[in-house]
Amino acid sequence: MDCSELISVIIPTYNRKNKLPECIKSVLAQSYTNFELIVVDDASTDGTEELFKSISDPRVTYLRYDTNHGACYARNYGAERCHGNIIAFQDSDDTWHPDKLEKQLAHLTESKADMSFCGMNRVSKNGSHFYYPVHPYEPEHSLANFLAENRASTQTMLMYKYVWEQLKFDESFKRYQDWDFAIRAAAEFKLAYLPEALVESEVGGDSISFAVNSYPALVKLYNKHEALYSKYPESDAVMNRRMGRRIHKIQPAEAAVHFMKSFKLCHKWYDLCYYIGDKILSILPGNKKEEKL
Repeated sequence: MDCSELISVIIPTYNRKNKLPECIKSVLAQSYTNFELIVVDDASTDGTEELFKSISDPRVTYLRYDTNHGACYARNYGAERCHGNIIAFQDSDDTWHPDKLEKQLAHLTESKADMSFCGMNRVSKNGSHFYYPVHPYEPEHSLANFLAENRASTQTMLMYKYVWEQLKFDESFKRYQDWDFAIRAAAEFKLAYLPEALVESEVGGDSISFAVNSYPALVKLYNKHEALYSKYPESDAVMNRRMGRRIHKIQPAEAAVHFMKSFKLCHKWYDLCYYIGDKILSILPGNKKEEKL
C-alpha cells in the first residue's frame, strides 16, 4: 500500500466529551497511517479539552476557540489549517471502520475522481439499522441524484483539498450542510461512490419536532439551488414531495402546495392523493385558513 499521501482528517465537536473518545479511537486505528487528525472544539462547555491531556499521538492536533459558531465553521476552520492534499471529514459521535481511509483512498485514486463517498450504517438507539444511502447512485446522473436525495453524508466524504477550497461549507446552514456541499460538488466535480458501509452513525427517531425544525432547512436548501432544480423536473418533484410529506400532518395547506407542484412535474397519482387529503385537512376546524395556491 502506498502511504505517501498525507490525509487530513477534520473532526468538529461541540459538547461530545462522552462520545468523542470512541470517534478518535476509530480514526487512530486506521490501517492507513499517514494522516493528521485535527479536532476543532467549537467552544464546548463540557470539559472536552481535558480529553487531550492524555492523548500523546503526534498525529493529533487539538484546536479550540471561545465562541460557538457551528459545525460548518469548525470544518472550514480545521481545513484551512490542515497540511494534507486530501481531506476527510468525520463527525464526533460516529465511528469509522479500520480500513475506511485505506479503501477510500484507493477508490479515489483508481476512479480518478475528485471526491469519493462511501456507504454507512445508520443505527438507531433501539438497535434497528439501515444502510445509507438508501437509493442507488448513478454516476451518469450525479447532479440529478443529489438534487433528489443526499447520498454523501459528511463523515463518508474523502476529497482532494482543491474541492473543499473551491466549495467550502456554507456556514449559514445549520442542517443539511453536507447535502448542500454534495450538490455543489456534483455540479462542479467528478464524484465516485464506494458502495460499502465504512462508517457507523447513530441516528435519532423521526418526530413532530424533527419535522418542524427540518422543514425550514429543506426550504432553504431548495431555494438556494432553485435554478438547478428547474433543470431537473424529476428531482424537483421528489424534493417538493419530501417537503410536503415533512409537514402534511401539521401544516396541511402548505403541504398541499408542494404536492400539487410535484404532481404537475411528474404526474404521480400519490402526489394527487396527498394533495386532496391535505386540502381537506386544511379546511377542517382547528386548522389555519387555507392559503391560495
